[in-house]
Amino acid sequence: MALCSLCGKKEVMPFTCKFCGNKYCADHRLPENHECLGLQKFKEQRSKEPEKWIYDPFHTKYKEAPVGRKTPKPWAERLSEALKTKALLYAVLGIILLAIVLGALGFL
Repeated sequence: MALCSLCGKKEVMPFTCKFCGNKYCADHRLPENHECLGLQKFKEQRSKEPEKWIYDPFHTKYKEAPVGRKTPKPWAERLSEALKTKALLYAVLGIILLAIVLGALGFL
């Protein structure tokens, strides 16, 4: 059980203000209802550096590394990886085929 920091009312489940950290009753839970000094400080800091608080989706820093997606590889790199994979597959198949042929001819 806690006391409201403004009116002193006993509260079983008090609300904690995220700006000032004090405990309040249901009537004074909003920062505007208890004249929160922390909210005023927050607004002052936000007005000093608005670029930190304003989200600009077209800003270049968001285009460099998209969130949640991988950037596609250049076509030359994808082709190179595909050829390496195919070459390895054909080499393994060739060895298996050679072993089958030599086994059938009786050399193995």
